Amino acid sequence: MRDEDFFSAGVGPGGLNSREQIRLLLCYLALRLPEPMTLRQAEQVLTQEGLANYFEFRAAMEKLLTQGHLTAEEAPGGMRLRLPEEYRRAAAELAKELPSHIRDRALHCAQTIQESERRERDENVSVCPLEGGGFYVTFRQGEGSDMLMSITVYLANRAQVEEVKARFVAQPGRLYAAVLAALTEGST
Repeated sequence: MRDEDFFSAGVGPGGLNSREQIRLLLCYLALRLPEPMTLRQAEQVLTQEGLANYFEFRAAMEKLLTQGHLTAEEAPGGMRLRLPEEYRRAAAELAKELPSHIRDRALHCAQTIQESERRERDENVSVCPLEGGGFYVTFRQGEGSDMLMSITVYLANRAQVEEVKARFVAQPGRLYAAVLAALTEGST
């Protein structure tokens, strides 16, 4: 395999082969998305859509993070990428150098991924306000015939609901493991 084939493998027609263009696209997405994307989402958008080669994506991302043009912050669901305020105007101007169909395709894909993940998270946690105050919050692990666990707890206020929901969404398997450990403790 020739070197140029290696660095263009997985790139679809009209995709990006330049690290500079890949960096511009990543900054554009960080600028335009209503919520910060995760590193995994960024990789998924660029590689699954055939917009960039995985190795070129990783090299571009590394340079953006090293230079501080993007920052990565730990958050529920993984590292969230943010575009610092001082780079927002430059990112908006430079992104115009990218073909509009690439920008549009990447943004649509990223929005679809985020919406799908948001819907999936929300379906695993349901909140039922109670007339006398407080909330019943149900956490589900799995679905349909693959349901591993469903547990409902009472929480006194909305702040507790949001905190507990965020922790569950960040590590959904943790609750299942804790319940299982509590139920099987001392049984062997």
